[in-house]
Amino acid sequence: MFRLAGSVFAAVFLAHALSPVLTSGDSRWTVLVALSLLERGDTNLDEYLDLVRESGYYGVECVQAGKTVQGAAMGACAGGHIYNWYPVGVPLMAAPVVLGLRGALDVISPALASWSTSGRRPILDAFLRGDLVGGRAAVEMIAASLLVALAAAVIVLTARRYLPPMHAAALALLFASATPAWSTGSRALYQHAPSMLLIAVTIHLLVTAESRPRRAALAGLPSAFAYIVRPTNLLLLAAAAAYVFHRHRRSLPAFAAWALPVFAAFFAYNLSAFGAWLPSYYRLRPPAPDWRVFEALAGNLISPSRGLLVFTPVFLFSIAGAAAAIRGGWLRPLPAYLAGWAAAHLLAVSLYVSFWWGGYSYGPRLTSDLTPVLVFFLIPVFEAWRLPGRKRRPAQLLFLLALAASLLIHGHGALSFAPHTWNTLPVSVDAHPERVWDWRDPQFLRR
Repeated sequence: MFRLAGSVFAAVFLAHALSPVLTSGDSRWTVLVALSLLERGDTNLDEYLDLVRESGYYGVECVQAGKTVQGAAMGACAGGHIYNWYPVGVPLMAAPVVLGLRGALDVISPALASWSTSGRRPILDAFLRGDLVGGRAAVEMIAASLLVALAAAVIVLTARRYLPPMHAAALALLFASATPAWSTGSRALYQHAPSMLLIAVTIHLLVTAESRPRRAALAGLPSAFAYIVRPTNLLLLAAAAAYVFHRHRRSLPAFAAWALPVFAAFFAYNLSAFGAWLPSYYRLRPPAPDWRVFEALAGNLISPSRGLLVFTPVFLFSIAGAAAAIRGGWLRPLPAYLAGWAAAHLLAVSLYVSFWWGGYSYGPRLTSDLTPVLVFFLIPVFEAWRLPGRKRRPAQLLFLLALAASLLIHGHGALSFAPHTWNTLPVSVDAHPERVWDWRDPQFLRR
């Protein structure tokens, strides 16, 4: 089983790391925070002030005398510290990868000099020289690819409990090639790749707790850390805790014992760095709900340029799998809790009606965290197709067609820069979000 998972990990990592599209944007400071942590033992960006200025103070904030300042006022940050605005959990997970890359490049960068592009690709050239600052976008992609590959390996281990080896491997490769894991998760070190890994690990622990009850308690660790990576994952923690209370009640105190140190460390860090229990990113709140929530819900599911089911039609079978699992009692009651969490996540990201489309992204970025659970719900579909005496060929044919479409769409986003220009041409999607509904110009058809 572990050999199969290792083979899938290697194949996915190689394919993702060699895919050419880099989309570093909001994630631009992640590697620098990891470097600061490794070299100075802190998470501020003070030593990169020149780069911060060149970026127009994008994605950072100044903490000065217990007050947080962003934007133009950043120029008056004398005596304060500059921090990445986005969650600290991502650079924490990236730090071991950055450390390993730095050590490896120190040894092999002289041998890589012949691979230089002579300035045609400055990010790649900097990386080949061992310059992790100038080549940080490449470092992001490598780290994100590693995390996605680890998630694929975990999915193999989960699926192998119910499916033959080749079917389990196929499911993991589906996750890695026909979903946002490829076109979004590994293209830059946003919150999504580490979130996918932690969600996959949480699901694996809860599934295997049926035969090894102690693993229900251990699920408290990844589900709690998932919140440090992405605040919407508080819903995952709540769903996992509710399930453990329902199914493994005696493990709930141990579940809390694994989760509480993560929160204690997170709150202590926030008080030390920001003078508050939570950083400003975690204090963002959606407006009061109105009719636009319904547009956002529909847009996140079926709009031509942000719809999860449009970009990944194979997930239609995940919905069928979830319904069949709940109705048929498969792994009861876990599927109901996971489906409830997925619905809550969809609603949560849709409540932010002024930004539900996720900015300059490829397809359904804000719902991409649901990928591991939607792939998990394909397991009962695969199981049902293995049963004798079932009329399954029409459904299997439709599945293959949906899989092919999903693969082509996400491969286009990972291998071509053309669909990414859709975000700004002819006009910015942030200024004209109605463009996501235009079937005359869907993002995935841009060439």
